[in-house]
Amino acid sequence: MSQYNNVEIYFADDHEIVARSIANLLSSIDGVTHVTTFNNGKSLFLECNTRIPSLAILDMEMPGWSGLDTLKKLRELGSFPVLILSMNDEKSVITECIKSGANGYLNKNCSIKELQEAIESVLEGKTYLSEEIKKILVGMGSTQPSSFELTESLTDKELEVLKLVCEGLSSKEIGDKLFLSSRTIETHKNNLMKKFNVHTTGKLISLAIKNKIIK
Repeated sequence: MSQYNNVEIYFADDHEIVARSIANLLSSIDGVTHVTTFNNGKSLFLECNTRIPSLAILDMEMPGWSGLDTLKKLRELGSFPVLILSMNDEKSVITECIKSGANGYLNKNCSIKELQEAIESVLEGKTYLSEEIKKILVGMGSTQPSSFELTESLTDKELEVLKLVCEGLSSKEIGDKLFLSSRTIETHKNNLMKKFNVHTTGKLISLAIKNKIIK
């Protein structure tokens, strides 16, 4: 994202560990210089009354003001970019967000590449919808939440690694904490993804928090 410099992002998510992890991902994107996290939409909105960021990113399910509520309030302040980043993939919710002025919508299981593409698109004044969200809007995707079940129980060491992954630590940082090699940590992460039946770290973290495997 070299064409953009000094990108300031406000990000609201009520799950502290998830927020910290995603904030770390956002900070790693070229051109993003500052990420401020908020645990609810109202706090983000109040900060926007003082300083408008380059971009605001909102979770959908938050206590008090939902992502949609916050979006509507933000639109009273101006037309700066707002992205929705949520596990909620109900067609009616997505449609309402777009109608209410969201510049983009993507699922938390997105890759870092998709997240960067979304940021680039909305900063250019475009609307960004991930491929998964597009399929839902045209009726090809399932909007019914599926029941979650591990394919195999977790070992004590995997739980230990999972907790640190959810805190946003890299494999090297986890290895240093647990006195293990980065390669061993990567093996544990791969096993965790197989047991959770996911393909991205973001989805792994979201499921671990949502299903209270990591609190």
